[in-house]
Amino acid sequence: MAKYKCPTLGDCDKANAGEVFERSPGEDLKCPACATQLEPQMTPTPATGGGKKTLPLAAAGVALVALLAGGAYVYTQRAAAPAVVADAALPAAAVVAAAPATVPEPASGAAAPATAGIAPSDDETSVLRKQGEQQLAGGDAERAAASSSRAAVNELLKLAIANMAQDKLDAAENDLAQARARGPKEPLVYYNTAILRLKQGRTDDAINQFEASFMAGFSHFDKLAQDRDLDALRKTPRFAALVKRYDTAAR
Repeated sequence: MAKYKCPTLGDCDKANAGEVFERSPGEDLKCPACATQLEPQMTPTPATGGGKKTLPLAAAGVALVALLAGGAYVYTQRAAAPAVVADAALPAAAVVAAAPATVPEPASGAAAPATAGIAPSDDETSVLRKQGEQQLAGGDAERAAASSSRAAVNELLKLAIANMAQDKLDAAENDLAQARARGPKEPLVYYNTAILRLKQGRTDDAINQFEASFMAGFSHFDKLAQDRDLDALRKTPRFAALVKRYDTAAR
C-alpha cells in the first residue's frame, strides 16, 4: 500500500505528529482529522542496470514549464516590465530559469515601507536556479524540478513580504497560499504566515504557524529576536516556551 501524510502543519494534529497513513488504490485520500488531501510519500526504487534513476526528459519539460508558469505570475506582480512567459518550444534547460528575484523599489523621494517577516536571500534563490539548470543538464530531471520549485517559493515569499509591508494583506494571503502549495515543508512559509496572522489579529493562529515553522526546521532565531512584529508576542507564555524549546542557541 502507498504511504501518505497530511501536509497542513500548524493546522492539523495529524500533520504536526507526522502520522503516516497507508492507503490502497481507490481508498479515500483525505486526512481523517482535517479532510485535507493527503500528500504521497516518495519511496526510493532500486536502480536498474547500474544507472541512476531519471525521469523522461519530455515529462521533465512539462513539469518545469508548469513551474515557470507560476514564476511568470510572480514576476508580473513585482514589476511593470513585460512578463516572462514560458515558451513550450524552448529547450527544457531554458525553462528552469525563473524571473529576476527583485522587488520594486519605491518611487524617488518616497519612504521605503517597513519590512515584515523574513525573506529568503537573493543569493539562495540564484543558487537554486543554477542548481536546477545543472541538474537538468545532467539528466536529473526530478531534482531539477525540486530546485526550481524552491526558487519559485522564495519568489512568492518575497512578494508576500512586500505586500504585508504595504498592508495588502489579502494579496499576501494569496502569495503565501501559493508558496505553501509549492513548498509545504519550507519553514519560512509558515513563519511568514504567522506574521500575516499577527497583522490580522489572529494571535492563536499565529502561534500555531510559528510552531509549524519551528517543527519544519526554522533556523533564523537571530532574526526572530530582532523582528519588531513580535514585540507584543514575546511576553506570551506559550510563544516564549516555544522559542525556548526550539532555539538551541538560547540554551
